[in-house]
Amino acid sequence: MLSLVAASSACVLVAVGFTRGIWWSNMHNGILGITLSLVGAWFAAERPRSRESDLFLAAGLVEAVMFAGRQIGHTATGTVSSWLGWLGVWPIVVGMLVTTLAVICFPEGHLPSRRWRPAVVVACVLAAVCAMLSALWPVEWASAGLTGPPPFSLPGRTTAAVVWQVLAHPLYLVLQISWVVAVTVRWRAGRSRAPLLGLLLGVAIAFVVLAVGVVAVGSTTPGLVVVSLIPLVAGWSALYGHVLGRYRALSWLTDAHKGQAGLPTALARTAAEALDAPGATVWMGDEAALHAVGVWPETDVDPAPCPLDALPERTWPVSSGGRVVGALVVPGVTVLTRSEKRMMQDLSAQEALLLDRLTLAEMVRRESSAGHLEDLTPREREVLELMARGLSNAAICQELHLSVKTVEPLISTVFRKLGLHADPTVNRRVLAALEYHRR
Repeated sequence: MLSLVAASSACVLVAVGFTRGIWWSNMHNGILGITLSLVGAWFAAERPRSRESDLFLAAGLVEAVMFAGRQIGHTATGTVSSWLGWLGVWPIVVGMLVTTLAVICFPEGHLPSRRWRPAVVVACVLAAVCAMLSALWPVEWASAGLTGPPPFSLPGRTTAAVVWQVLAHPLYLVLQISWVVAVTVRWRAGRSRAPLLGLLLGVAIAFVVLAVGVVAVGSTTPGLVVVSLIPLVAGWSALYGHVLGRYRALSWLTDAHKGQAGLPTALARTAAEALDAPGATVWMGDEAALHAVGVWPETDVDPAPCPLDALPERTWPVSSGGRVVGALVVPGVTVLTRSEKRMMQDLSAQEALLLDRLTLAEMVRRESSAGHLEDLTPREREVLELMARGLSNAAICQELHLSVKTVEPLISTVFRKLGLHADPTVNRRVLAALEYHRR
């Protein structure tokens, strides 16, 4: 709800600004106010509690305020218009900072690493100082293109302008360079490449339009207008850019179905690549005891068995027939979109089918191996033959001239080698006799 209120407020401010006419030099701020706020609301709807949505909404509101204030300050005179124009000038550094944070945190909503935190803190402090200087001594008033004078004038404006230039100009440059550095770091990490590719494509198109505009008509306005549309491309690629990766991962899983032994690992790889996660694990068993049957990336050491409640966050329990038969774990995933949640539900259902298939295959293997008597020793074969004739333990002892303490372990060994484990619902002696006659 708050995201919709913020996005609506930004749109209203931009609409109010446009009632003052078209000022091409300020056009990009208005478009940025709309696109950033709408993408932020879109993020909030698809990824609730996402920091990226907060950053986009904040940047959109700042741009909308600046646009409306400049539009009024550029076309009207008077005290109120002067104050509104002032409101459209000094937040420039704030808008630049918030936009930079949105780019740096794109698309997951967090910094590339903890080592970025000190730099972000320093940038926030410098931006606060520059914003204060611009608010108290409107040093950016002339460059903003406003017609009227500032609403007030404090002594020391010359000194404030010098200090502001020393701090603001390098800060603006560093903030813009950090965009390239952040995108490069995330790209080299090998994660989130699909959203980053969409962002880079939008930037490339905007750069081409900017260059053509400068060469053809001698104006940067077309390029600035197209640049203001980049948030739409970035938002779409962040929310839906993984779709291509998901289809690729699912196609890979389909191709891997021929090798049954590798299916659990294939499913783990599919889940990891679909969510752009560093790895995933497929677990099999019940709630009290799960063991890993598929790990991606593959390692020489399998995870230790553990109960369901001991697995890390982002665990999807897998049920079949009303009971837990396994789990799908994808660590390192922060916030999921609605489509990603639906996809994980589908993968969990596929894992249930896979685990049922593995269980059935194991049962068939045991049944197949149970009919072979090659592993029995000659003495065990004699015991099995007498069991097949219907002799009791005591009769077997008399027939073989053995004690009960010797015969009973032999019978237990025969059951074990035939794969006939203790089960109150079946008669193991009858099943053993059937296996003997089936040889």
